[in-house]
Amino acid sequence: MQFPWLKRDDLVAVPHDSGGWIVKDPLTMQYTHLDDIEFSVLNLMNGRTSFAGMLERARQLCPERHLSLDDLGQFVRVLAGHQLIRQPGGGDSVRLDPRVTSSSLSRFASPLFRILRLQCRLLNPSRLLDAALPLVSIFYKPAVVRTMAMVGLLSIIVIGLRSGELLRALPSMAEFLGPQNMLLMLLVFVTVKVLHEAGHAFTARYFGAECNECGIMLMVFTPVLYTNVSDAWLLPRRQRMLITSAGILVELSIASIFALLWSYAAPGTTRALLLNTVVLCSVNTILFNGNPLLKFDGYFLLADWVGIPNLASRASAVVQQTLLQLATGRRSDLTEPVRTRRFLLTYGLASAAFRFLLTLAILKLVQVMSREWHVQFLGTFVSAVILTGFVIIPAVVFLFRIFDHDETSSRSWTRLTISTVMLLAVALFPLPHSVIAPALVEPASDPVYVTLPGILDPIGRYGDHVASDSVLAKLLNTDLQKSEQNLRSRVNEVGLQLNSLQKNPATANSELIPALRESEAAARIRLTEFLAEAAALVIKSPADGVFLPPQAVPRLDDSLPERWYGTAVQSRNAGAWIERGTLLGYVGDPSDVTVSAGVREDDVEFVTKGQQVEFMPQAGSAGSFSAVVEAVERLEANALPSQWAIAGLAGGQPTENGLLPNAVTYFVRIRMNESSGAPPPLYSVGRVRIYTRPASLLQRFLRYLKQTF
Repeated sequence: MQFPWLKRDDLVAVPHDSGGWIVKDPLTMQYTHLDDIEFSVLNLMNGRTSFAGMLERARQLCPERHLSLDDLGQFVRVLAGHQLIRQPGGGDSVRLDPRVTSSSLSRFASPLFRILRLQCRLLNPSRLLDAALPLVSIFYKPAVVRTMAMVGLLSIIVIGLRSGELLRALPSMAEFLGPQNMLLMLLVFVTVKVLHEAGHAFTARYFGAECNECGIMLMVFTPVLYTNVSDAWLLPRRQRMLITSAGILVELSIASIFALLWSYAAPGTTRALLLNTVVLCSVNTILFNGNPLLKFDGYFLLADWVGIPNLASRASAVVQQTLLQLATGRRSDLTEPVRTRRFLLTYGLASAAFRFLLTLAILKLVQVMSREWHVQFLGTFVSAVILTGFVIIPAVVFLFRIFDHDETSSRSWTRLTISTVMLLAVALFPLPHSVIAPALVEPASDPVYVTLPGILDPIGRYGDHVASDSVLAKLLNTDLQKSEQNLRSRVNEVGLQLNSLQKNPATANSELIPALRESEAAARIRLTEFLAEAAALVIKSPADGVFLPPQAVPRLDDSLPERWYGTAVQSRNAGAWIERGTLLGYVGDPSDVTVSAGVREDDVEFVTKGQQVEFMPQAGSAGSFSAVVEAVERLEANALPSQWAIAGLAGGQPTENGLLPNAVTYFVRIRMNESSGAPPPLYSVGRVRIYTRPASLLQRFLRYLKQTF
């Protein structure tokens, strides 16, 4: 019986330099890679050859593949799905289309992926590209290419020499994800991606390939421009790789130019924008566009370089077959050469691991941004879509492949049971767990506060050894002096009235005398109490020890002459007005320090008294210090140290008292171990690693889901 399917006569087929053929559909502008056997079967579809005849011919061409009727039928479905074959009649195209015969789970998953990758075609840019190509072609001249290479090398040198300044200028994660900065960076991102895609399109036209489609794509709700340069598959490998790398080269060129501009720009908004653009065009390009583990430009470069078309799908098939073989003992039916299979297995595992970690990172980013923008409901919805589409559905599909198989046997079930037990053991095995948090070194000595405001007269000096009750500073308050004078005047006035009545015989027995005596006693009591309180204007040491400075207060640009800055008890601050509650310093042992760490609400449940801690200063001291958790505050912190924001360790809204935290944070007090030696410098910042109780991979994943949803 003849097979009633015909190869389309308008198809364009070109040999691929990595083997096989590239078949172009001139109507839909779709490109399909077929190996030699598949291309031979396609050519046999002339409406006169029977299905059995095609199968026999395919077995003769490739006897080692042991092709079956199911294999050939699946291939015919793929050809029909790509519309490479036609039928004189109608109806069977629906039955053979793989999009119709796909599983219900795949049809359910498809809308989830479309939500994260919406594509809208706008126009055919061929005329615009052809009109602008004579002007753009100057960038392909060898002199221009060499010049841009020199600019890139010079920018690397500049960044290397000023790496410290660049790192200090980088915004914190909270600042970078802030609404205002995100809107600006979104505009920069879209502009850069327009230039990125223009690089692909112009390079394709420069080498003679077509670009008939241009549009907008929403990738995880981020609008980006896209251009379809699939016609590059018909070009030689070298030109294909140049077209693929054109977008990366455009972004790196922008990063190089902006890095040089940043090195000359004055501090301000423009300089910050230049730096953010450099980071966006370099880090984003290297980690994503240039990453071969993601299906972007770097992936296609790797596929062309190693000569393995459809690298991702073939690697995924090898990984799944290998896992199935390990779990059930079933033999793999793949026909990949051994050397190629090893490479595909390595690439597939690396790609799967990276995609899983990237998915978790995207979920965390969505969680942080939704909290920052106060749209937690939208963030939960997006997280559910991402988790379902990229984790749950692939895992369920793989489980169906394990349990829904015709070759199940007692041996397979035994091996599957052993594999499941081993997997559960790995998931439930307790692993070391720790919490990392920003930290600040502070004195553990007695603090010295100002209890009454006044004009400062510094007496003591920081670093001196002082005795208990020795004077550290004096304060002058004219309002309190006037109050003291008024109280003394009142005592004298009442005393004079009382003496006058008592000395006069006519009034010696006056009824007013008892009342005046009570008034005089009350006035003296008020004066005594006032003098006791006013004695706080003389600030004394609470104990024997070294007078230690507090954290320095920065000088503001609009500071008044009488406003103090730095540390209060200094000669330059003499005559400055000191407010009530100002910390003048500490008195005690300089080596007795404590570390305050800010632990988020999600992690504080794991922290308990007595846990071991490692403190890692950010600067000013080499190595790390051992410590132990002393106490966990029960009330959430209202303000965080501003030093954490300056060092890029934490973010929040600046206030007069420090930083208003973006998330619920609790202070953890940590005591340094005596065996640690010399303590870290006072007020140095860094991170602490608190070693908490062990947690399994399953516990961590469930906790992650709890935090996200």
